[in-house]
Amino acid sequence: MRYFFYGTLMDADVRAWVLGGWIGRRRLAPATLRGYRRVFLRGRAYPVVVAAPGRAVRGLVVDGLDRRAVRRLAAFETDEYAARLRPVARADGAVLGARVFLASRRALPTGRDWRLGDWQRLHKRDFARRNRAPFAPARGVTRRRRGSPPARGAG
Repeated sequence: MRYFFYGTLMDADVRAWVLGGWIGRRRLAPATLRGYRRVFLRGRAYPVVVAAPGRAVRGLVVDGLDRRAVRRLAAFETDEYAARLRPVARADGAVLGARVFLASRRALPTGRDWRLGDWQRLHKRDFARRNRAPFAPARGVTRRRRGSPPARGAG
């Protein structure tokens, strides 16, 4: 499956923590989501994208995620977001369909622009401490030992 990351998942450490391992560069590519703007979610240090004609959000498109990675993403994003298919443009000009986590009705966006560099400088350390990242699994995901069978119900 293909996803577009525009917020904290653009950070390599957060991606590794959420997805349970490193995603090779061959699966990541710079991309742009047109017609949206990246802003803070009210009361949070992380962003959401909101419709904004004439604007664009730069991020990363990731290809080839398996079901386990998709479950981890859903657990990480919580019910503040819903994955929706949207066109994104890679740097080479190719336009691809990718799932983008958009704000759910429950989420309240602000008007303040969000920047990855600011988040890394001001909030990443607190994120890592609260979540014991990068070594703990994403919320709602059970960690298992290498070679052990998946938990019952896991596909």
